[in-house]
Amino acid sequence: MRISFNSIGSLGMVSTFQAQQQQNLFNTEIDKADSRLEKIEASREKYAEFVQSCNAIYQGTTPAQLVDKQTNSITITNGVYYHLGMINGKPLNGTALTGGGFNSNFSPMIQWTGVGSRVTPEQEAAFRAHKSYSQAERQGANELVAVFMSLSRLAEGKKSVDSMNDDAMFMQYFPKFAEGIGLDLSQPFTINGKSFTYSQGTLQMTDTED
Repeated sequence: MRISFNSIGSLGMVSTFQAQQQQNLFNTEIDKADSRLEKIEASREKYAEFVQSCNAIYQGTTPAQLVDKQTNSITITNGVYYHLGMINGKPLNGTALTGGGFNSNFSPMIQWTGVGSRVTPEQEAAFRAHKSYSQAERQGANELVAVFMSLSRLAEGKKSVDSMNDDAMFMQYFPKFAEGIGLDLSQPFTINGKSFTYSQGTLQMTDTED
């Protein structure tokens, strides 16, 4: 019977390989944990932004002006409580949320707390705010919010100028929206640093798109 032994060098190679495999597995688990933490943090930040937007509505926070009239420019930032004009003499204010949607004082968003749960004070306040406006007023608010969200997506590069011009609802209400926020359409204007003109019912970008 012959007995053979692995060389010390071979044993060292096996040991090194096993150590590398364990390190790779360890790194993979760390990456997974980091990814989960990032998702949890992103979810927490979105919830905090939502709560802040609700507090702005219920506490009557003074909204930021969307237009700098000196430069005829619009700056849109998620999480900021903006004034978007007037509906039947009533101010339309709200916040574009990072997670999507727009939380306005005309139709405050309601956090779902589950079937059978008691109505929260925040939900009651949202319901009262909603009922304080007529259906026609809420419709008018929705039209202006739709224009704002389209401009936001344009600024983010998620919509093109051509698609804006093809959007019948946007083209119908954009002049009204601009008037309400104090944007002068007879002059060139910027949205988040991108330059535009509006003439004869057509929106044009004066910069070269990326």
